[in-house]
Amino acid sequence: MKDTSTIGMGFLEKLFAVLFPIVLGTIGWFLPRLLDFIIKIPLFNDSKVIVLLESLDPFWTSIVLMIIGAIIGVLLSLTVYSEALKVSISDTEILINKDDKENRINSSDVKEIFMEDQTVIITGNKGQELLREKTDIKKGIIREKFLNHHYPWSEQDSYADQYKLWTLEDRTVGENVYAILYERRNAIREGDKKKIKHLRMDLNELGIVVKDEGEVQYIRNIHN
Repeated sequence: MKDTSTIGMGFLEKLFAVLFPIVLGTIGWFLPRLLDFIIKIPLFNDSKVIVLLESLDPFWTSIVLMIIGAIIGVLLSLTVYSEALKVSISDTEILINKDDKENRINSSDVKEIFMEDQTVIITGNKGQELLREKTDIKKGIIREKFLNHHYPWSEQDSYADQYKLWTLEDRTVGENVYAILYERRNAIREGDKKKIKHLRMDLNELGIVVKDEGEVQYIRNIHN
């Protein structure tokens, strides 16, 4: 068994990272050839940008647009890489790299690891969530890597029966938690993924674990 196992970018993430520069560069190259068609569309025929491109040498315009497209593609690829879940697993710790941030989890702090759909979840000894991140790596591969390093794997959430539906009428959670859950409810409806994640972390610090089913939030208390 290797001293360290890794979980890297999934197939789709790798595919997008490779294709973005190629596809956008190709679009840039062929764009001048489409100008004759585009300029006939009433919506665009008065566009100063279209008129300017039409007046330039088609070959050099293609070169410039191809380079611009490739650069944009590389930037998108770097974004995909930074947002992909990357995990390094050893017998003593789990190193997580996500969104250009590193997080270390000691093996002694892990109660169980399981997956829901395509989400990897690690819970701590008190029931708090140490990790909840999506991946397109197959569950069997992830399970094998963690088991190889003697981590407690579960096929389902052992706290599943402790969740309750949170509603606007439920103020028993306290004013601070209520305010965060309300704000997070709005963020879910607006599709603000970063805010949803950050508010989940805030709730975790206040002793509340939350999981979503569509726009609905289910919560449970972390054991003291």
